[in-house]
Amino acid sequence: MTDTSATHAKMQDPSRRARLAEFWYYFSENRGAVIGLAVFVLLVILALAAPLIAPHAANAQYRDAILVPPYWQEGGRAAYLLGTDAVGRDMLSLVMRGTLTSFVVAGLGVIIGIGVGVPLGLAAVAWGGMVEWLVLRLSDITFAFPAVIVAILIA
Repeated sequence: MTDTSATHAKMQDPSRRARLAEFWYYFSENRGAVIGLAVFVLLVILALAAPLIAPHAANAQYRDAILVPPYWQEGGRAAYLLGTDAVGRDMLSLVMRGTLTSFVVAGLGVIIGIGVGVPLGLAAVAWGGMVEWLVLRLSDITFAFPAVIVAILIA
């Protein structure tokens, strides 16, 4: 004789592995999401492994290779796949090294946004009234300005 209450409890509270499997099943149905995840993972690996796989040191200057075009253009060299800049630094190495910096800046932006937004949202919910009105007006103001103009003002 089986215990139906135990079976019912297992069905109501699936294991973590079962929940992850269900999530991955529905996630993998969306081709764009899978491609986006693959690109993101590739960029993270590239950012973390940049010091090891970059063809040149990021700060090395090659005075004999100033403003070399990318390899596929006329005058390009195989040693500098994306070309060089005005002081002879390899652009591919600079891009690879800059990926980690971009991730750090984006992560800090998210952390700061959460650090400001969550307390303001909680305050608006907890106290309501004038506090809620003020928080909503502040968020309306931030949405009213285009991000490009704010970036220009900050720069």
